[in-house]
Amino acid sequence: MLPRRHLLFKFFASFLAMATLTVVLLWLIQAGLMRDSYLNQLIADVQMAVSEAAQTNSLDVAALSEKTGASILVLDASGNLVNTSTRMPMMGMALRHVQNMFQLDDFSASEIISGSDSTLRYALVGQSLSDGGAVFALLPLNAVDTAARVLRSQLSLITLALALAATVLALVLSRTLSRPILAATAAARKLAAGQYQTHLTVKGQDEIAELSNALNELGQQLQVTETLRRELIANVSHELRSPLTVIQGYAETVRDVTWPDEKKRSEQLTLIADEASRLTRVVGDILEYSKLQAGVRPPSSQVFAAGPVLMSVQLRFELEAAARGLTLDMTCTAGEIRFDPAQFEQVLTNLVANAINYADPDSVIRIRVEPAGAKSRFEISNQGETIPAEELQKIWDRYHRSGQVRDDRRLGTGLGLAIVRSILEQHDVSYGVESQDRQIRFWFETQPL
Repeated sequence: MLPRRHLLFKFFASFLAMATLTVVLLWLIQAGLMRDSYLNQLIADVQMAVSEAAQTNSLDVAALSEKTGASILVLDASGNLVNTSTRMPMMGMALRHVQNMFQLDDFSASEIISGSDSTLRYALVGQSLSDGGAVFALLPLNAVDTAARVLRSQLSLITLALALAATVLALVLSRTLSRPILAATAAARKLAAGQYQTHLTVKGQDEIAELSNALNELGQQLQVTETLRRELIANVSHELRSPLTVIQGYAETVRDVTWPDEKKRSEQLTLIADEASRLTRVVGDILEYSKLQAGVRPPSSQVFAAGPVLMSVQLRFELEAAARGLTLDMTCTAGEIRFDPAQFEQVLTNLVANAINYADPDSVIRIRVEPAGAKSRFEISNQGETIPAEELQKIWDRYHRSGQVRDDRRLGTGLGLAIVRSILEQHDVSYGVESQDRQIRFWFETQPL
C-alpha cells in the first residue's frame, strides 16, 4: 500500500475518483433519465396516434391497435363500452379506470395502472370523440420494464469492466506521470549530495521536461563550480607555499638580524617586494588557469588586427629583456586574425615570458607572424638549452620545468604554458613546440577568418 502522501498514490486516487464519477453518471443517465425519457416518449407517441384517430369520421379500432401496439377501448356518450380491439388481463380494472377518467372528463394526462402483484403495468391514455364518447389506449409496459432490467444487467457488467479498466489505467497513468517527477526529485537530492554528474533524460517539451532541463543545467553549473574550487585549492596549495615561505623568512631575518645594517636590510626588503610581486602574478595565473580548466569563461572569438597586440607585448617586455641582455625581434606580415582578443594577448605574453626565462644571454628572441591560408601562424623562438624529445609534451603540464632557468628573476609561475595549452585547445587550433640544436620554437595557428 502506497503512503497517502506519496505522489503516486495521489495520482492514482485522482484518476480512480474520476473514473468512479464517470460510472455513477452513467448509471444515473442510463438507468434513470434515459429510461424515463423513453417511457414518456412512447406514451406521447401513443397519445398522438389516438388523438389523430379520434378526429377522423370513422374510428378503425384494429388499425389503431396495430399502429400503437396497445389495446383500444371505445365508450359511448353514456360511458358504456361499445368496442374493443382485444381482451386483455386486468380487463375489469382497466375498464374501471377508463370509466373513471371518462366521468372526470380529464384526458390531458396519462395514467399508469399496476396489477395487485405489480408484475403487470399499463399506461392508459384517452381522447374524447365528437359524439360525446371517448377512445382509450391501454399500452402494456412489460417490454419497457424488461428492457430496463436488461439495461441494468448489462450496465452492471459494463460497470465491472470499467472499474477494472479504470483501476489499471489509473495505475499506469499515475506511474507514467509520477515517474519523471520522482526522478527529478531523486536527481535534486543527488545534486545536493555532491553528485554533479547526475543527468536526467528529457522527453517531450512540457513543464516536466523544462524541469529536467533546468536540473541538468544546474548540475553542469555546479560541476563547473566544483571543478574550479578543486583546481583553485590544488593550485594555491602547490604554488603559494614557496613565495610565502620566502617572504616570511626574509621578513623575520630583517626584523631579528639585519635591521641595523642598512645595506642588507635594503637587499632583503627588495627580495620581499619581489616575492610579493611574484605572489601577485601567481595568484593571477592560478585564477586564470582554474577558470580555463573549469570552463567558466568560454572563448569569444572576434576578428581584429594582430599588429597592435604584438607591439603592446613587445613594449611590455623590452626593459626586462634588455636587463638580461636579450633582444626582441618582431616581424608581422599577417593582417587580421580570428581569436579571443584577451586570450590571444595572454598566449603571447606567456610564450614571450617563457622565452625570456630560458634564452641564452645576449641572444635574440624572434616573434614571427605570417599568413597560412585563411589562418595566421605565430612563432616565438629563442636560443637556449635543447629540450629532450621525451620532455617536449611534458612542458605543457602545470609546474613542469625543463632544464634550469638561467636567471633567478623568473617571469613565470609554472602555469604559463599550461594556460597557453588550455586557451589553444579551447579555440581548437593547432599548436606545438620544437627543439633542436639549441633552438626552441613555439608555434600556434589562429582560427580561419
